[in-house]
Amino acid sequence: MAAAAAEASEGPTEPKTARAARGGSPARKRRWPWIVFPILGLLLILAVVGGIFVLQALTVRDNLQEAKGQISQVVPLVKAGDTAGVQKVADEVLTLTTEANDIVGNPLWQVAGAVPFVGENVSAVSETTMATHVLVRDAMPIALDLLAKTDVKNLMVEGGGINLQPFRDMQPQLPALRAAFDEAKAHVDQIDRDAILPFVDENIGQLVDIVDQAVPMLGLAEKYLPNVLSVLGDGGVRTYAILFQNNAESRATGGNPGAAAILTVADGRVQMRVDADVARFLLEGRGGDFSQEIEPPEKAQLFEKDTWRYTQNFTRTPDFSDTAAMVSGLWNDTTGGTLDGVFSLDPVILSYMLSVAGPVTLAGETEPITAENAVSLLLFDTYERFGTDAVASDAYFAKATAGIFSRIMGGGWDPIAMIDQVRKGIDEQRLYLWFADANQQAMAAEFGLEGTVTASNEATTQLGIYLNNASYSKLEYFLSTSMAVTCNAEDRTVTTSITMNNAVPTPDLNGWTLAWRNQSLGYPRTTMLFDVLSFALPGGTLVATDPAAGDRDDQWDRSGVYNGREGRSLFIAVPMGESRTVSFTSTVPDDATAPLSVRHTPTVTQTPVTIDPGCEGMFPAAAD
Repeated sequence: MAAAAAEASEGPTEPKTARAARGGSPARKRRWPWIVFPILGLLLILAVVGGIFVLQALTVRDNLQEAKGQISQVVPLVKAGDTAGVQKVADEVLTLTTEANDIVGNPLWQVAGAVPFVGENVSAVSETTMATHVLVRDAMPIALDLLAKTDVKNLMVEGGGINLQPFRDMQPQLPALRAAFDEAKAHVDQIDRDAILPFVDENIGQLVDIVDQAVPMLGLAEKYLPNVLSVLGDGGVRTYAILFQNNAESRATGGNPGAAAILTVADGRVQMRVDADVARFLLEGRGGDFSQEIEPPEKAQLFEKDTWRYTQNFTRTPDFSDTAAMVSGLWNDTTGGTLDGVFSLDPVILSYMLSVAGPVTLAGETEPITAENAVSLLLFDTYERFGTDAVASDAYFAKATAGIFSRIMGGGWDPIAMIDQVRKGIDEQRLYLWFADANQQAMAAEFGLEGTVTASNEATTQLGIYLNNASYSKLEYFLSTSMAVTCNAEDRTVTTSITMNNAVPTPDLNGWTLAWRNQSLGYPRTTMLFDVLSFALPGGTLVATDPAAGDRDDQWDRSGVYNGREGRSLFIAVPMGESRTVSFTSTVPDDATAPLSVRHTPTVTQTPVTIDPGCEGMFPAAAD
């Protein structure tokens, strides 16, 4: 073996071909470099491309974040009148979004958008970036111009009112502004938010939501701005009645409108009229017959007969257009004039507005009216203070109304904050508007301010329960309510319930607050008495109420038809310290497929509304 080894080591190496010729196995070629090197090269290319993409993505992110920070400086600069500063910021923001837009528009991002799992996220960032650039490039210049023109210093006029010129200037610019948002929306509509990662959605969601909300709002602004200008007296004098509903004495749309005023508006200037015609209107509204203003007559069967005789009862009707018809008829009868509109609000929404406008100091009064005490002063304290002296209390209410009106119309407050507070009151159903002009009334309906009892299920499936004080009292200062809606899919019925809680603290209250009518009916003066009113759905039938009848053996219960809907009113007593629940069940017609809406009588406190999940199967997107 050693010799063989030596021989092998000493002799020449046998060629591989010779070995093959002797029948041995051929040697394998070493192919691996030709396979590995291309793979490594591809990986290197992907790494470089991926690195470039990451760097570009970081640039896009940084640019958009910096642009967002820059934009936040705009409003303070506009308020300060720093035109040069605003333009500098606008130029810088446009540079940032242009660079970001160019990056996401290159082929690399198009390819990345097609990669499984990550592509939806890349596309979401791309579309958001392009939408942002459109808004900065096309919408921002218009918005900055409008922002400068509609600065609060330019909006209010001396003596009370609104400067209409900024809104006139705004009108021709709205189409271009809306077009920019439409283009931005076309980009964000490409985003499938369910398919992207949470952190991506968190970063782009705010812009998507803003665009989604702004487009319809701009459409409404473009559509209705001419109507708004007309309402504010552009081109002529407008005359409006404004009703202040007293929630302490419940009525269907709020309360006893014991206080009212007549406003004139001309070229944005608002004045409260104090003259003989107004005095006669307020005085003669205490008696008469205005049932002829209500069509058809069968509506009247659901209410007490004095509903049509006194202005303080005009708001028993749950359809505010009927209230407005009676108020307009009264104005025409007493003055020969016509009203362009009738508005209604309550002390609660006034308190919201005072939280922005600030306190009101009244001559001869030591305590100012503030957002914190307005409700108690106007709905309880004044009655305790003046007792049964109606003349003194009416004088205080008139003075308070004038003072609050003057404070709010005097301006000097943040209009955005004021809009937020008014919107809060609207959500709580504390503001209603009626206009004689059909286009303006359509605008009120579009914003949900018309207070109608719907006659069809086309736009909404409307439910509602309304309260009318039957005790002649101011006890409802201590009332709280809640609403609940439940559905039975098998029976195709829907039940609406209201729970009323009487929190009167003591019987030792002023005679004006306590119930005047109760003793003649056999109830303590602290018991709240209500006519509780509700309707079947349009096309439906009231199949049950709970209780089956009111508390006076049907003597005071009423039935009738209102706007084509079967209605029922039950007489219900709620003793001090107790609660009562009343329910109405309606069949659901086949065409009642629109989302649910629930109307109710606003009280001193908020009224929570709950809709049972079981209703979702019968009504799409059921909502309060």
